[in-house]
Amino acid sequence: MNPHPPRRRAPGALADDVAWVSVAQGGRRDQLQTLRLALEAQGIPYGVGQEEGGWRLLVPPERAVEAQREVQAMLGESAQPRRPPPTPQGDSGWGAAGVILLLLWLLPGLSGLGLLPLSMTELGIGDAERLRAGEGWRVLTPLMLHGDVPHLLGNSLMAVLMARLLGPWLGSAYGWTLVLLAAALANGIHLGLAAPGFRSLGASTALFAAFAVFGVGRLQAGAPRRLAGGLEALRWAAPLGAGLSWLLLFGLGGDDPRVDVGAHLWGFGAGLLLTLLNPWRPSAARPLARWALAPFPLAVLLGAWLWAIFPA
Repeated sequence: MNPHPPRRRAPGALADDVAWVSVAQGGRRDQLQTLRLALEAQGIPYGVGQEEGGWRLLVPPERAVEAQREVQAMLGESAQPRRPPPTPQGDSGWGAAGVILLLLWLLPGLSGLGLLPLSMTELGIGDAERLRAGEGWRVLTPLMLHGDVPHLLGNSLMAVLMARLLGPWLGSAYGWTLVLLAAALANGIHLGLAAPGFRSLGASTALFAAFAVFGVGRLQAGAPRRLAGGLEALRWAAPLGAGLSWLLLFGLGGDDPRVDVGAHLWGFGAGLLLTLLNPWRPSAARPLARWALAPFPLAVLLGAWLWAIFPA
C-alpha cells in the first residue's frame, strides 16, 4: 500500500513525503463515499488509496483523531437498527362506524317515518343565545342533526373513514370518547363566543376533532423520541398533516356561507388540545381501551337528548 494519498486531496493537504493515516477501508471505492462526504463536510483533508483487496480512506496524522471520531459516528449511526414501523393493535373500527351511522341517521329516519316531531331539530340545534341561557345540551345535540341529505351523506362518509383510522390505532372506544369530548368543548366555546341569533348543526365539528385526535394519538402510540431522519419524521407527521390539509381544503368553506368555519377550527383545535393534555392514555391493545369506555359516548349523547326533552 502507498501510505500517501493518491488522486484526491483537499486544498491545504500535506506534501507527498508525509505518511497519512488510514481511518477506514472498503472492498470498493464507492463504499467510502459517505465517509468521504462526512470528512469533507468537516473540512478534513483526505485521500483514497488502493491496496490489494480494497481501498483505504487516508487523512493527515494531525487530523486522524478527529477523522476517526467522524467515521465512528457515521458507522455507528448506520449500524443502528431501524425502528420497525408501528402496527395497529386496536379493533377494526367497523363496529364504531356502524354505531355512528346509526346515530347520524336515527333522527332523520324516524322523522321521515313520521315517528318524531319536526321540532326535534329546534330542540337540539346549536343556538348561541339559548346555550348562554343555560341549555347546556346544545353542545352535543347538534352533532346528530343535519341541514339536508347531502350534508348528512358527506359527514357519514367521513365518519366511516375516521372510524377505520381511529379503531386500529387508538381503539374505537377511547378514540371516540376523546372526539366527543373535544366536539362538546368546541361547540361550547364556539357558541359561547358567537353573536346572539347564531345557530349551527352537524357532525363536522366532531369529524375535524377526530382528524386531530388521530394525528396526535398516532404519534403518542409509538413515535420514537429521536427520529432518524427527515423521511421518518415525515412518516410520523403525515396523519396530522393530512388533518391540517383537510381542514384547509374543506373546513374553511370557500365561498359557501353555509359552512360553519368556526366549528371546524374549534373542533380541530379542541381535538389537538385534549389529546395532547390527556394524562391517561390506555394502550389500544388492552381490553380496557377497547370496551370499558364504549358505553361512555353513547350514554353522554343519550343524556344530552334526555336533558333536551325533559329539561330540569
